[in-house]
Amino acid sequence: MSNGSLWNRLDQWTRLSRLSFPVPAHAKNLGYCLGGITLTGFVLLFLTGLILTQFFNPQPDLANRSVHYIAEQVAGGRFLRSFHYWTAEAVVLAMCAHLLRVFISGAYKAPRVLTWYFGTALFFTATMLSYFSGTVIKLDQEGSEAMVHYQAVLEVLGPIGSLMGSGLTDSVSMNVRMYTFHITLAPLLLIALIVGHFYLIHVFNISPLPRGPHSRLPQVPAAELTGTFTEHLWAITRFSLIFYGLVAMVAAIVQPPLGGEPSLEQTGVKPPWIYLWQYGIENFVGIIPGILYSSLVLLLLFLIVPMLDRGPSRDPKDRKGVLALGAVTFVVLLGLTLYAWLSPPQVHKGHEHGHGHPHGNTQEHSMDEMPGMGETKETPSGGPTHDADAPTGSSEEEHPAHEHEAPTR
Repeated sequence: MSNGSLWNRLDQWTRLSRLSFPVPAHAKNLGYCLGGITLTGFVLLFLTGLILTQFFNPQPDLANRSVHYIAEQVAGGRFLRSFHYWTAEAVVLAMCAHLLRVFISGAYKAPRVLTWYFGTALFFTATMLSYFSGTVIKLDQEGSEAMVHYQAVLEVLGPIGSLMGSGLTDSVSMNVRMYTFHITLAPLLLIALIVGHFYLIHVFNISPLPRGPHSRLPQVPAAELTGTFTEHLWAITRFSLIFYGLVAMVAAIVQPPLGGEPSLEQTGVKPPWIYLWQYGIENFVGIIPGILYSSLVLLLLFLIVPMLDRGPSRDPKDRKGVLALGAVTFVVLLGLTLYAWLSPPQVHKGHEHGHGHPHGNTQEHSMDEMPGMGETKETPSGGPTHDADAPTGSSEEEHPAHEHEAPTR
């Protein structure tokens, strides 16, 4: 860094020089910058989301039309929505790559077990909560049927499901509640988990390489810390500029699918790619095992990894058992994903009551008598009402926004 007066003055005010604490030299490698690349994506999603919130209306009868309005009439809205969409996809890919690197390199071993659990919580919050809520709130065919699946799962969760579902209140539509979750509680959860995750990384420093003289040590010896955290940040910045620069190019060329108003019948429309493995399970056993039980099994696998692999060595040749378990899990998930992608769409059933209709088995919201609510009356499922003047479109799949994401893409 320059020793000029401007830098000295800035350092006096901010103490940025304290970021130059020592870290392992391999912190500049791409594999060890994936977490920072993911964080950069979260920031981009949050910033673009702030703009998109100014144009999106989550009321059931207006949500889908407002997405079309953003893409077709707002100046720069077409690119902004496209960039938000593709950044969300890129963030999920970066997260998956980061988790895979941590797993293969054994970076979850003591004393970084809690760091792994914070990362696990981040992954599930981002994908199963924030990403999913972005799928629902645009209320195209994909969003409408995702809402049906969501309510089917809530029905088996008892009082907790009642608090989260349509049984809590008639005064606010489910889509508005999902929207407020997407732009408030989900980002707050992510921020809290990110702060905890990066605090633990700072405390325990970046883990040693899986092979080499330090692979069995809890951390790289202080004398061998030849890099600095500022160099790590610069590496993250360079990789992020390249990665999200490519995302911006894709966003300018390839427009994301934009579905129209949903039909009154379920079509079995397929979900975003990250949920296709669950869709494949649903083809065999229905909604509840396919979504709820499969998610719990996957979470359990994440949680038991540090318990199964408690030895000091990070070398893959010393960890064949846990790596084999990971490989089997990956192959099963990939196989289910490919099966769901190639198989024809299927309408899935819930528990014993069934959920064969996208607007069935939930109470009707009677809000005409409430001040200001005459235009927001829902169909029985909390899905959108339909207007003859609403813009039409195909029922193509559209993927959701990511955690720190905007309410619509």
